[in-house]
Amino acid sequence: MPNTVHTTRIAAPAQAVHALVADVTVWPLMFEPNIHAEYVEGGPRTEGRERIRIWAFAGSEIRSWTSERVLDPHALTVDFRQEEPAAPLASMSGRWLAKDLGGGETLLELHHEFEAFTDEHFVLHTLHQNTPAELAGVRIAAENPRTPYTFEDSLRITAPPQIVYGFLHDADRWPERLPHVASLDLTDEAPGIQRMAMETRGPDGILHHSESVRVCRPEVGSIAYKQIRTPTVLVAHTGEWRLDALPDGTTLATSRHSVILADPKARETVRNALGTNSRATLRRAKEFAETRRP
Repeated sequence: MPNTVHTTRIAAPAQAVHALVADVTVWPLMFEPNIHAEYVEGGPRTEGRERIRIWAFAGSEIRSWTSERVLDPHALTVDFRQEEPAAPLASMSGRWLAKDLGGGETLLELHHEFEAFTDEHFVLHTLHQNTPAELAGVRIAAENPRTPYTFEDSLRITAPPQIVYGFLHDADRWPERLPHVASLDLTDEAPGIQRMAMETRGPDGILHHSESVRVCRPEVGSIAYKQIRTPTVLVAHTGEWRLDALPDGTTLATSRHSVILADPKARETVRNALGTNSRATLRRAKEFAETRRP
């Protein structure tokens, strides 16, 4: 069975390195290939068994899988096994291991073991491409700790979630529906996966370009996304449009942003810029949905 081992030396304590690996909620901010990650069962936790789901780049393609993980904070290991690997994989498992080198330094190892029905070369190429990027993400996060800044804006909408979801999902209509969106190119890459290139107009009239990948799941009222080209003020940016059905038939629509700031002093500027656009989108979604409710 083919296997790989990738390592990186990190100037940070092993316990801190292990904690970053254990917390899957920060992975999209920390790992460049990761788009979205969430707990399916058992998390978040620091010890024991859990199930997670991940959306990530595999080469130029975007794939999703569910993994079972076992966390051991004493051995500083995280074992994982993909439950239903996507083709060409027949199986995929591995281990994160943080080795304490003393003096506040750690050797982080990432082991993979897999079987492939076909195209073993593609799997190895993807591992050799993604794994060093993931290890580098942990190293940078551990050596330069920056706490993610997360904020939300919410609006109650007198309409069912399905109508609101349609407005948020059909982003190719945003240039005609949202005054701050100058242009938008939307590509449906696979069921539930969208790539979006957008130009927004700031209060000063200056155009800002952004590119994102979106994970769209109407069954849970969620559109999660990651900005794959960020402005210099941001190291990383993820977000989610979340729609919660309320007992009275209305919808609580929430826009959540999580960012890693390149400069902590930009916190208020980023909050205002992203929040202003999100609130404007929520207001237009409200107008749209409430005039089309059954």
